[in-house]
Amino acid sequence: MGMILNINDFEYGRTKIALNPVQEIDLGRYIDSVESEYLPRLFGKELYDLFVADWDSVTGVPISARFLEVYNSFLFQNTYVLIQSEGIKEMLKDIVYYLFVRDLVSRVSTVGLELVLGENTQSVSAIQHDITSRYNQGIDTFQTIQYYMSIFNKTDFPEYKGVKQSFASTI
Repeated sequence: MGMILNINDFEYGRTKIALNPVQEIDLGRYIDSVESEYLPRLFGKELYDLFVADWDSVTGVPISARFLEVYNSFLFQNTYVLIQSEGIKEMLKDIVYYLFVRDLVSRVSTVGLELVLGENTQSVSAIQHDITSRYNQGIDTFQTIQYYMSIFNKTDFPEYKGVKQSFASTI
């Protein structure tokens, strides 16, 4: 399982996903994939390596104050700017939720891409389900954390070299 997330993080709240045993394995793969892709982009390679080295696997949070500051949710303001973050864990949950649920809506078969239909169910699009807003909330937090490390508090994060991540479009 991932360093930060596990399957139990998707049992409640706005990122709740009802799973069967096969989907649990798939969700674990999504968690691993998202953490290994988005965290290096968030921090940049050098700072990501320092974040991983600072991680306390017993408590499940970073040890140093500078990493705790961006890991946890925060609200900071200077004279003209107010920034608010839901924290790294919520950011990752939003991104995993979007990618996993988006891929559940359809499946690939021997005849091509198919919508999943049940006897008494009707498929909804990503727009109808509003899963794109989950991704965009995650990316908003991603960008806020990067802004904090690169501009708002750059003295604590001199190694920062994060990569920009864009919002998803519903059109």
